[in-house]
This record gives sequence, C-alpha cells and structure tokens, in this order.
Amino acid sequence: MQVLLNLMKNSQRALESAPRKVIEISAAAANSGVSIRVTDSGPGIPDGKKLFQPLQKGADATGLGLYLSRAFMRSFRGDLRHEPGAHGCCFVLELTLAAEAATPVVDHAHPTVTA
Repeated sequence: MQVLLNLMKNSQRALESAPRKVIEISAAAANSGVSIRVTDSGPGIPDGKKLFQPLQKGADATGLGLYLSRAFMRSFRGDLRHEPGAHGCCFVLELTLAAEAATPVVDHAHPTVTA
C-alpha cells in the first residue's frame, strides 16, 4: 500500500502542470504473480537509469521515495521498475504469489489458527 501511495503522490506532482491529468492503474496476472501498472499523463521521465538511487538531486521531496519503494517490493519477493513509453510515466509493481502451502499464522488476539 505504501508503494502505491508513493507512486500516486509522484504522479500527482507530475500532473500539476500537465494539460491532461490522467492516472491509470491496471493489474494483470503474470506467470508467478500479479503485475500492477501505474501510468500517468505527465511529462514523463527522460532518463530512468538513476530513478532508484537514494537522495535524488532535484527531487520534489526527499529523493528517497522510489529507492525505498523498490526496497519494500524486493523485501516481499517482488519488484518495482520503470517502464519507458512514448507518453507519460509508467511504473510496474511485480508481486509474487504466496506459496499454496502457506505457513499457519497464529492471531494472538483470537487464538485460532488462520492461513
């Protein structure tokens, strides 16, 4: 949820001066998980090579958002990547499906075992 929030805030900032303001979120099943695309109609990113480095110069905020977002996604066996395109900006969140035989988790507030 935090990664989606960060991407939405980035898109919102990018759209402030754009004549057409559109943010589109789509999801699709992939081989071993789900891909979620967040695309906006903003000016786009000319050079995506350094996007995920910490403390970006010229960032509107701290310059840590994309760096931390990718780290969050990777900590859950997923990934976050920039997908270059002709118009706007697109980021793809890749989520890996949990194993079918998930380890049971004990909810201490309700002492029953849930999967």
